[in-house]
Amino acid sequence: MMKRAVLFAMALAAAATAAAGPAPQPKPVHAQGCVAAGVEAGCLVVKDVKSGVLYNLLIKGSRPVIGTGIQFTGMPHDGVTVCMQGVALDVTTWARMDSLKCVAGQTPKP
Repeated sequence: MMKRAVLFAMALAAAATAAAGPAPQPKPVHAQGCVAAGVEAGCLVVKDVKSGVLYNLLIKGSRPVIGTGIQFTGMPHDGVTVCMQGVALDVTTWARMDSLKCVAGQTPKP
């Protein structure tokens, strides 16, 4: 009897998983703001000037200088990072934005 109950529960769980379908694909994030140092060594963060969301930028290759205004596109990072701040993004592209006047401790206007 116990074996049947376990098998029934497993079948229900499998059916629920199958009915849920595939997970939705993450959408790219487009944002802009001033690059700041994260609390952990080597981490870069940007607070988006439009939404106010803090992003933890994971960048392969050349990285922007702290205090620089940038615009960037990235995909939500799958997994954990050593950086303890913000929404982790795998940055696909970034470009300097001289129109953003970055002042320490202040968020520039969009």
